[in-house]
Amino acid sequence: MSKNKRPHRPAVAESPAAVASTPPAGKSQTPWILLGLAAGAVAVVWYVTQPPKFTPVPAPAVVAAPKPTGPIMEDEATAFAGYAGDAACKACHAVEFEKWASSNHGLAERPLRDDLDKAAFDPAHTFKHGSQTTTAQLKDGKAEVVALGFGNEVKPFAVDRVIGHNPLRQFLINGERGSVHTLEACWDPNKKEWFNVYGDEDRKPGEWGHWTGRGMVWNTMCAGCHNTRVRKNYDHTTDTFKTTMAVKSVSCESCHGPMKQHADAYLAGKPETCPKKPLSRDQMLDSCAMCHARRTELTGDFKPGDAFFDHHSLAIVDQSDIFYPDGQIRDEDYEFSSFLSSRMHHAGVRCVDCHDPHSGKRILPGNDLCMRCHTAGGYPNAPTIMPTAHSFHGIDSTGNQCINCHMPQTTYMQRHPRHDHGFTIPDPLLTKQFGIPNACNKCHTDKDTDWSLAAVEKWYGDKMNRRTRQRATVMAKARRGDDGARDGLLAVLASDDTPYWKASASLLLDRWTGSDAVREALIGQLKHEHPLVRGSAVQSLAPLIEMNVSGIRSALEPMLSDPVRNVRVAAAWALRSDVDLTSTAGKELEHMLHLNADQPSGQMQLGQFHYARNNVPKAIEHMQRAVEWDTGSPPFRRDLAMMHSIAGDVKRGIAELNEAIRLAPKEAQYRYELGLAWNELGDMNQAITALREAVKLEPRLSRAWYNLGLGLNQQGKVQEALDTLAQGSSANPTDPALPYVRATILANAGRREEAQAEVFRVLNLQPNHREALQLREALSR
Repeated sequence: MSKNKRPHRPAVAESPAAVASTPPAGKSQTPWILLGLAAGAVAVVWYVTQPPKFTPVPAPAVVAAPKPTGPIMEDEATAFAGYAGDAACKACHAVEFEKWASSNHGLAERPLRDDLDKAAFDPAHTFKHGSQTTTAQLKDGKAEVVALGFGNEVKPFAVDRVIGHNPLRQFLINGERGSVHTLEACWDPNKKEWFNVYGDEDRKPGEWGHWTGRGMVWNTMCAGCHNTRVRKNYDHTTDTFKTTMAVKSVSCESCHGPMKQHADAYLAGKPETCPKKPLSRDQMLDSCAMCHARRTELTGDFKPGDAFFDHHSLAIVDQSDIFYPDGQIRDEDYEFSSFLSSRMHHAGVRCVDCHDPHSGKRILPGNDLCMRCHTAGGYPNAPTIMPTAHSFHGIDSTGNQCINCHMPQTTYMQRHPRHDHGFTIPDPLLTKQFGIPNACNKCHTDKDTDWSLAAVEKWYGDKMNRRTRQRATVMAKARRGDDGARDGLLAVLASDDTPYWKASASLLLDRWTGSDAVREALIGQLKHEHPLVRGSAVQSLAPLIEMNVSGIRSALEPMLSDPVRNVRVAAAWALRSDVDLTSTAGKELEHMLHLNADQPSGQMQLGQFHYARNNVPKAIEHMQRAVEWDTGSPPFRRDLAMMHSIAGDVKRGIAELNEAIRLAPKEAQYRYELGLAWNELGDMNQAITALREAVKLEPRLSRAWYNLGLGLNQQGKVQEALDTLAQGSSANPTDPALPYVRATILANAGRREEAQAEVFRVLNLQPNHREALQLREALSR
């Protein structure tokens, strides 16, 4: 997906394992993680006299699904009855109230106000963006925006409310079936001008990310973090919303929890009847994280005092590019994940150590804030820093400001610069090797990476070769598929590194789960104390369930009873083909699926869920809806293609795969699967053409080489098949399947010695390779 900026937080599940993130409101809602369907795999027939052929894995056995269970949340009326509203706080907490009332939290969502909003509409403002023109104006004293919108028509739309305050404000428009939409036309109160949060992308109606599309629906994307105790109330059977909330805007009770009992006790002069129960520092952090994180919703009903991971799954560094390998934010990732990855968090620092919780502002200016800890006798174990000696910049220069080096800014939504909370160390070497940005070149834009690298090597020398560099290098190599990264990831799991990085290492090890050592290491992480690590290990082990790998089911089944919900839901997804939907984990999984069913990625998940339970017609129904809701997302097309193929409509599957390839022409996996589909129709020439394209796009795609070699052999092109398989082995020398199938072809061609040499290669890679051992015995007779 090339266009991935977004104006507000999506809050839908996007990975099938529900352990990932919320998607960017780009041109399409492409999931970051896609679990394959069985139609995309092949089984191998292990006989010397019969080389392997294309053989689809059969669909799973039928498992009946009971009716959906009730919601995993408190009754709405009961929940909302516990809230007093902001006015109840003012009398006793006047100072805190005034700080909050004028803050970005206090003004997070509100009705239009003349003192704040009239300048945006009077006089009228017209601005151009892409091929479009939008006008904001007053009509009969009421604010409206004339824009390209519903029905692909340019017409006026009445403005309902405002979300956001500084540095930008967005406006809400009522849609259909209870939906509310967030305009991409945006007001900059500082520059007094309108702009488009997507710049010149020129999005149009019908696109998921256009303001009329599902990517801009306030009910899902904005309401939960701009208001208090929101219930989305989406009915997936009618595709309607009846969204409600306890208190509008980010109120006092957004952070303190329901306080009516507390307020009533003080008004009655009986405070002893409601003793204070202050939140712990970690509970306060979880309350901040609820909105300041890119995450998947599991319940849709977090409240202060709850544990973050009981309600969400967090996006972290993984195979996708939403973060850089060193943990820096890349996409619109907010603060919590990068902060969780930092040494600051690991040392015990929390949000309120730096931010006034009522105003949201920093409690001290500039370096004074950092020097509270980084001076002699400061925070325990915090290194003592002398800024000018440490930074090699002048005392009044921007380069001497701690945050400019260790909390570099990225601008989102065109006008909103945000500090990275990973407290990373600028490292130009990582920029040169892996394209990871560094703060030096973000500031010195007239200099190249080599200039920055020479400077830090001169100033810091061997100190630059620190643990963080080594870890980022491993993560970057793992994301490239470098087999040398495997042992580095295992070392992270075996180290005393932070839970965040153990979780990332667990996710990145998923491509090496064929290794006994990797499986054992991941199974070991299922006992880690942090739910982020346990959930990530479950996610990486999950695909092995479909492959019936010994010991995996018995390792994952106990996770259905994990004390933390995000782990239980991950385990229920992994075991979705036969998980008991009347169990706690089963109910939680279904709740999560229906909670997120208003988005195309949620429909994808429902499709995969029903497919796993062998209800292919229902699976196709959901996947078709996902495609209709987001026509520009290639993975949706791919899954729909696989389901049509399983249902016996291979031609329809090929049509969907071709559409996926049109949308993502550089995705080798789609070409590979197209080759399998053409083979299923008996057109080997088309199959070979598609497989050649696959290996051209991704030389390390072993399965494509494997099947290309088989296809050529079936056409009688034995030597070309052998050469092709040898080329595949060179591209991916760690895959024993390639030399094995080469050995079978050689054996059938009567080339015994060459076949024995290939068997020897297989057994060097995998000494217990059962079929290779059998072939070795057959060749020795």
